Amino acid sequence: MSIISSFLHTLRTRQKMKEEELDWQVYHMLLEDAERQAGVLAALLGCSLDDIQRSMKRLESAMLLECTPSGVRILSVPEMMLRCQARYDRNCPFSITGGVIRPRSGSRGEDD
Repeated sequence: MSIISSFLHTLRTRQKMKEEELDWQVYHMLLEDAERQAGVLAALLGCSLDDIQRSMKRLESAMLLECTPSGVRILSVPEMMLRCQARYDRNCPFSITGGVIRPRSGSRGEDD
């Protein structure tokens, strides 16, 4: 039995997974194959489709992936860092909305 099969078996035997555990399992399974459908993830992890959808929303909110109409995209480390800076740095001259980088209102648009 492979490590992944053994791990999935352990997950299936649990009554209830914590949200963080589910989030990391979803994230790592999407790293392997970002085109996996939510229903497939739910079956593999032994949880409901609603649990998977909530997990994906939490992962998107944590700036680890992006959900689009065409599917899920795992963000690269530089993308994660830029999104984090755009969200939390009040002096950041840009914002990112729906994957589009825009100048922040009030920014001069000039280089230092």
